[in-house]
Amino acid sequence: MQIDITTIQTLRAKTGAGIADCKAVLEETGGDSAAAEKLLRERGTIKAAKRADKETNEGIVDSYIHAGGSIGALVMVTCETDFVSRSDKFKALAHDIAAHIAASDPSYIRPEDIPAADLEREKEIMRNQLTNEGKPGEMIEKIMEGKLAAWYQEACLLKQKFIKNEDISVEELIAEHVASLGERIEIKRFTRFGLSGGNRSCGIM
Repeated sequence: MQIDITTIQTLRAKTGAGIADCKAVLEETGGDSAAAEKLLRERGTIKAAKRADKETNEGIVDSYIHAGGSIGALVMVTCETDFVSRSDKFKALAHDIAAHIAASDPSYIRPEDIPAADLEREKEIMRNQLTNEGKPGEMIEKIMEGKLAAWYQEACLLKQKFIKNEDISVEELIAEHVASLGERIEIKRFTRFGLSGGNRSCGIM
């Protein structure tokens, strides 16, 4: 079927994917923009997984200072080549992530980074809460799976909803850029500063 250029450009603006990729998935989904967007994200995640063993020794450190100067963030975002690290699209991604960190105040980059002591403390708080609510013992562990997933979305940068598009997570945002730039992308480290608190540093040295 014939897909009009406006629909293609709208999908490209939302996902960052190339014109050809947007046109292809729109044709594949019969012009259904929502289905095409979902398909692009799924393929981006697959491409990201395939590049998981690639070295990311290039990249940039970017910063964001919120208006008024009361909150700021530094983030190190890496990729495979200096060609990609110099691209406007990669630089814009790093800046968006820095702004997101300043606004959303994550404690960790990913669930795997959570120290065992922090995770056990959070689980104990949840167990006590559910016990005090009278939940039966056999249900508590099942309920906690959902509670932990919700906590990860709050505490872990990659699981948080992206501030500029809450339909996707930061992890999905990165997967979209992996798909369009063709390289593995990692958030290696971030530091957040706030006059009213929320100062923290997280990641790989």
